[in-house]
Amino acid sequence: MPTPKLLRQTAVWIHGQYRYLRFAALLFIAACSPRIHDRATRNHTARVLCAAAWQPLAGFLLASLLISAVLTRIVAVTADSYGLTHLALEAILRVFVVEVLPLASTLFVAMRAVPMAMQCLCAHAGHHDAVLRAALPYAIGNAAAVVILAVIGGFVTLLVAYPVVHGFSPWALPAYGRLIGQVFDPVLAIGFAAKIALFGIAVGIAPTTVALDPRQRDPGLREMRVMVRLLLVLVLIEASFLMLRGF
Repeated sequence: MPTPKLLRQTAVWIHGQYRYLRFAALLFIAACSPRIHDRATRNHTARVLCAAAWQPLAGFLLASLLISAVLTRIVAVTADSYGLTHLALEAILRVFVVEVLPLASTLFVAMRAVPMAMQCLCAHAGHHDAVLRAALPYAIGNAAAVVILAVIGGFVTLLVAYPVVHGFSPWALPAYGRLIGQVFDPVLAIGFAAKIALFGIAVGIAPTTVALDPRQRDPGLREMRVMVRLLLVLVLIEASFLMLRGF
């Protein structure tokens, strides 16, 4: 039978999760409200987006280029050894582009977004009147950065995968185009776009919840709690996407 202490701890935990969910809902509503987007908010959002997406773009593109080329080559050689060369590109599209790349882009932005957002929002901890306006640029900028990097990384992988498997000969381009259309059918395309959007919303909102934490909490503990919270949300989104794909 649950002890009174356990019941109290459970009630405190549920209340804390309710506060986070309520704050996330209010932040999402504020992001959809045109009246709150004044010039200062737009300028701040642009600076956050520049820091989260534009500044690391060159490194991200280089990493995407190298990783996609290496993985494509490994898959192509392995598939050729088993006589399954025709499945190499499809495996890259279905596994790397659809599953791995969005998550990698999300974590790439999160590693930059969480410390930056925490550093600026810790001063607003406990001030619920000002926290929404202060957190909004970080939520929008980081969410947009996830979408931008995931889309750009996907296009880079699509451009690199073909020459790695077929070289620079154009004879297989029609078949490659049909393969892309078969992989990204309407159902998968909608689910893929929804997953990237949810990843972006999670990365945008999760770091801003630091403003709800008590002032006396250690900064390292705050960052760890935010990252754990974000990882749990990402795992739930990815698991839901995989379950829906199975039906």
